[in-house]
Amino acid sequence: MIYYSHRTRKALAEGHVYLPLGFAHYSYGSVCQKFKKLFEDRDLSAEELMMPEIYASHADVGPRGGGRPLHVAFKPYEEIRLLKGAANVAHVAWEFDRLPTLDGLPLGHPRRANPLNDYVRVLGLVDEVWVGCAYTKRVFEGHGLAHVEVMPAPIETGRAPPGRDAPMGGGARIDGFELTRQAVAALLEGTGTPRLDQGTLLRAHETRARGGRVFVSVCNPGDPRKNIAAMLLGFQNFLRRHKRHDLLIVKLVLSGAPEALRLALREQLPAYFEQIGVPFGFMDCADILLVPGHLTPDALGSLYRAAEFYLCTSAAEGQGLPVQEAMAAGLVPVSPAVTAMEDYIKPGHAVVLAAKRAPIPLQTAEAYGLCGLSWSVVDHREVSAGLAAAVAMGPQEYERRSVAAWRFIREQYGFAALGERLCARQAALLA
Repeated sequence: MIYYSHRTRKALAEGHVYLPLGFAHYSYGSVCQKFKKLFEDRDLSAEELMMPEIYASHADVGPRGGGRPLHVAFKPYEEIRLLKGAANVAHVAWEFDRLPTLDGLPLGHPRRANPLNDYVRVLGLVDEVWVGCAYTKRVFEGHGLAHVEVMPAPIETGRAPPGRDAPMGGGARIDGFELTRQAVAALLEGTGTPRLDQGTLLRAHETRARGGRVFVSVCNPGDPRKNIAAMLLGFQNFLRRHKRHDLLIVKLVLSGAPEALRLALREQLPAYFEQIGVPFGFMDCADILLVPGHLTPDALGSLYRAAEFYLCTSAAEGQGLPVQEAMAAGLVPVSPAVTAMEDYIKPGHAVVLAAKRAPIPLQTAEAYGLCGLSWSVVDHREVSAGLAAAVAMGPQEYERRSVAAWRFIREQYGFAALGERLCARQAALLA
């Protein structure tokens, strides 16, 4: 028997099954959903426990019979709770080179109010830790944690490489917002809803019909790890320098609140542009479309089929699900090979962006009670160079890399490969 838990205190208090997109820790819900499908694919009996800590023993959960069960917690560190008597596993993400502990913090530091803010201590309480990439495993082992296994979330892939067909029908509605000065000013100065053009797929089709290339990215504009300023500025400068009319579609991961897009354009993006020394007002590009609304899986699939490349400028990822899902759809990634991306961004099927070490923003580091952290970032000039390498790719080379990207994800992250790994870990933990 497998039990799993994933609902945070906020989700329980507000009646959410999964935290909405854009909220802190919403990605744990995404990982849990993928593992639920993996449990079903392997015919494994699995049941959610909303509050595993309330049971005196796993035997009190219900009349399940059998022996010791497996309990997997898909939660942020400070919210992990154990099921007594079970083999407890914490499936966690981490993207930085050190883990937060309480050692060295001032006695009055607010993180000391909760002993579970010591992440090394929390991970020492479980029988095994599952992580999404080899980078995280190395960081944990550097803290003396020897019970860590790389067990990434599975990625769905077809049995054959998908085609790049830019479908026009299918009922998929994808509304885009042009990143021009006029459009941004109209939105920020007005009081109504943003003017969105539902012809995003048509724009992609027209771009490819006239010989342009279509890039797509999925990005939370409130997440400093995504390095979105370098992405947008690099794409605009690339178009102007090379006199091209390619298209970048950025699916913004937003909470769905009416003001979410305004917040991104009024505060979040300007702050990131300020960090790289360029005013956000410099952006004026009708060939960058921001997609703020929710997309169904079918609509997102239509978007991926309409594009050719996935552009990623992240400085840090615990796994990088959007990049992997795009590769599974046959897109060629243009991305740095840092943190989790080291595992799957390879020269044979990707355009690899060079990254340089830089300090992590102080606000990001202090949120975890850390200081002096650094990560590897790409700047807008490297993004432009990578885009130039991508569009210079001939049809045969593009097709070769597209198939290779799809095959890599299928073989390393597909349901068959990870299902076998899951069953092996379950057997070892319950032996």
